[in-house]
Amino acid sequence: MPRTPRKPTRAALTERSDVSVYFDRAKKLWRAEIRLRQDPHTGRWRVKKVSSKNKNTFYDKLSTTLDELDQGVDSPAHFTVADCVAEFLRDQLSDVGPNTRDNYTRLARTHITPYLDRHLLTQLRVADVLAWLRGRKKQLSSRTLRLVLSLLERAIRYAQVQEMVSRNVAELARLDQRGRLKGDRPGRPSKSMTLDQAVAVLKAAEGTRWYAYLVTSIVTGARTEEIRALRWGQIETAGEVPTIHVWASVREGGDTKTHRSRRSLELPALAVKAIGAHRAMQARERLAAAELWKDHDLVFCTRTGSPLDRHNVLRELRTIMRKAGLNDKEWTARELRHTFVSLLSDHEVSIEEISLLVGHNGTDTTERVYRHQLRPVRRSAARAMDDILNDVG
Repeated sequence: MPRTPRKPTRAALTERSDVSVYFDRAKKLWRAEIRLRQDPHTGRWRVKKVSSKNKNTFYDKLSTTLDELDQGVDSPAHFTVADCVAEFLRDQLSDVGPNTRDNYTRLARTHITPYLDRHLLTQLRVADVLAWLRGRKKQLSSRTLRLVLSLLERAIRYAQVQEMVSRNVAELARLDQRGRLKGDRPGRPSKSMTLDQAVAVLKAAEGTRWYAYLVTSIVTGARTEEIRALRWGQIETAGEVPTIHVWASVREGGDTKTHRSRRSLELPALAVKAIGAHRAMQARERLAAAELWKDHDLVFCTRTGSPLDRHNVLRELRTIMRKAGLNDKEWTARELRHTFVSLLSDHEVSIEEISLLVGHNGTDTTERVYRHQLRPVRRSAARAMDDILNDVG
């Protein structure tokens, strides 16, 4: 926990040659001037000022300011949240597209500065951010609410880098996918398909453009954002060991979730066959689309070559789930990864092997999120999947 600053005594303040304390009788204010540094060209000192009508409040503010300065925090006296956001928009969005820059600027002017503009950045509290979020929640979608909070968080982080504020209060008020504060309610627990359910889903998808997507997801355990970013250059099916290289994702920046998530996996025969058929199907779609085709070299894309988003995947997945006789409302794309882990676990693949296959930094995460039992035998995922799904395809 951050320590509570102690009120500096008059004796302690007298010992500091950089601090001047006095009472302004004309305005009936207690004031302090803290000399920070001298301009080498003009010789003038930069001064930070603190004032308050109440003597006790004044000493509290002075103590806090001195403590922040000792930690390297140096914010202008009247630097507000609005100033912070405006500076971030001006300095940090030069490398984004004009549409993104205009969208961020509009969101800030509409949903942040009108409500938090008068708050001094150094005095902004988590409670202030939470009150702002509650007020905006009735007017905004969950997605937009998370976006404006992220924008505020990034703006304050930029001020942190410049040592203008010591902590990021927006970072402490994060929201979940439904616009709720994280920790308020437990999220929907993920589940996995049984072997019979997985086989039913794959059979329901046979002959469709989503069959290879489902096969690849289930037999490799790649995350949905990794599958959607997969390019043809990352798949090798002609060599002695068919391989898929999971090196990227559609996350911001294009990186995988963690460094360990960058991995190369052997492809089972079922996936090799499905991907070969998918390549031929995509070639036909490309010819049909003609000049409308947008070539991103994506393995899985729309009928015109554009990248898929999570809504495309969820909509098609639910259609296939219904066809397979499952309740489509109970399943999302992330359950395909859970199914991969569950099937390997039931087939006696060790926790250490599964941890490496799914790209975790250690077995703790795998055990906590995906596994309900440990098995001692270590086997190759590709060979195991060939055994597990030998009746499919």
